[in-house]
Amino acid sequence: MEQLIFTSYIVRDFLIPVLIGSKIFFSLIVAPNTFQTLNEQFARKFIRSIFPKLYLWCLVISFFITLSLISLNIFHAFIFFLITTGYFYSREFLMKKINKASDSIKQKKSSSKNFKRLHNLSVLIFITQLVTVFLIFVVTRG
Repeated sequence: MEQLIFTSYIVRDFLIPVLIGSKIFFSLIVAPNTFQTLNEQFARKFIRSIFPKLYLWCLVISFFITLSLISLNIFHAFIFFLITTGYFYSREFLMKKINKASDSIKQKKSSSKNFKRLHNLSVLIFITQLVTVFLIFVVTRG
């Protein structure tokens, strides 16, 4: 049992910073530079290609953090399970709705209101996850 707890601490202390760093790097470097560097057609293609990978990356890391936290703090494990679920929802459902809304705007079948609402929801989920992960890291390191 002692070895499991020790391993859980190592997993948590390594993977939480990896998750935070991945999200910050993507938000501050990859996404803005995509739209500054590529034309609209290639930027859309690239973003639609990389977002599923980002969400999957974060989902897998969050899942392993969740497992590691079970032996340390069941409440924190539950919070991380919710974070993991958020990545799954964003990847499998929300992102598809955002792409569909974006395509409708491009084809002039609808206004941008639905796209903005969905995109704002994805940003809210993303930021909430980032802040929550950071808070759990600070609290568990205390």
